[in-house]
Amino acid sequence: MYYDALSRNTVKITLSRKDMKEYSLKSESIRSRTAESKRSLMDFLKRFRSESALFPEHNAERLFLEAFPSEDGGCVLYVSTLGTEPLPQSATENRTRLLMCRTDTLDDTSRLCRGIGDYIDGSKLYRLSGSYFLILKVSEGDTAALSHIAGEYGVISDNTADIAYITEHGKLICACDAVKKLAGLV
Repeated sequence: MYYDALSRNTVKITLSRKDMKEYSLKSESIRSRTAESKRSLMDFLKRFRSESALFPEHNAERLFLEAFPSEDGGCVLYVSTLGTEPLPQSATENRTRLLMCRTDTLDDTSRLCRGIGDYIDGSKLYRLSGSYFLILKVSEGDTAALSHIAGEYGVISDNTADIAYITEHGKLICACDAVKKLAGLV
């Protein structure tokens, strides 16, 4: 799955045949534009929004969705806010999202943890191919500050596919409160 921001209020999502199967979407039903396909697409969109930064300040039911099946069994989706009003500020303040920070050394990871401890609601540490990956649960309001600090020590990402890959293939080093535990190592 790939997604690109085409504008401030429009995102293009490209799903492969494998993605379609994973999200229980069928090309045939999208072509027919049945109530079932609309429900499936809305379920996909809600799940996708919960795992990404797609219009976090907008209500899922107020997004405009266009779906175009492709010949290879995949699908291209265009999602737009089309001038809908954002949710009230209090609704976005309490939302959390997952971020991942890759560092090259345990020392860098520990120093990073010392700097971001106040911004984290939950964390895990993985290792893969000589790098360390912190999976961080962060409040929406703290994302910018955390990204600024994390950028000094490693590479930050909110790509759900990358995060899923690390959690599936990486070696879990610390399953609970990794930031608190590693902050004490420095």
